[in-house]
Amino acid sequence: MTEVRNADSTAEFAPVVTGLEEVDNSEALKKIKTVYEQRSLLYFFSKEKHNWITRGKGNIRIQKHEDSQFYQMVLYEEKTLKLRLCAIIHPANEMKANEGSDRAWAFACTDYSESEDGKGNVQACVIKFKNSEIADKFKAEYEKYQKLNGEAAKAEGKTEPKKEEPKKEEAKKEEAKKEDKA
Repeated sequence: MTEVRNADSTAEFAPVVTGLEEVDNSEALKKIKTVYEQRSLLYFFSKEKHNWITRGKGNIRIQKHEDSQFYQMVLYEEKTLKLRLCAIIHPANEMKANEGSDRAWAFACTDYSESEDGKGNVQACVIKFKNSEIADKFKAEYEKYQKLNGEAAKAEGKTEPKKEEPKKEEAKKEEAKKEDKA
């Protein structure tokens, strides 16, 4: 075999994907405040396989956006940085100890990580930590922010104008009575 040395390549390669622009999300990231962060493993329950599936390994974060009153849990895959969990900490959800492990917690949540329509999917999840002390600290933080989300929901419920709807219904009834009389 002959070896070629000092040859210049004239091959040109066009990009497969075109039209991509770099997006500056630094302003959006400045508005997000991380209040808790811990390395963990996330599992979802697969209804088709009737088994727990590893969803991702990375840092579980409890975050608050400065424009919102609510706290959420977020987990990005460690190597790929793909969003694996995005769920609001709902005040009614209960976190239970996972059977057979003192370092894992099971809970249900509405996950928006793969939602394109903004509705989310209800998932059964287990989050596992390095040891039981870290798991207990996570549960304490979760319950703390769960309580704060409950208070924020009550405050938001009081500020919403719910009394306008009955007034509209009463106005429609009065109009109907006037039409009946005429």
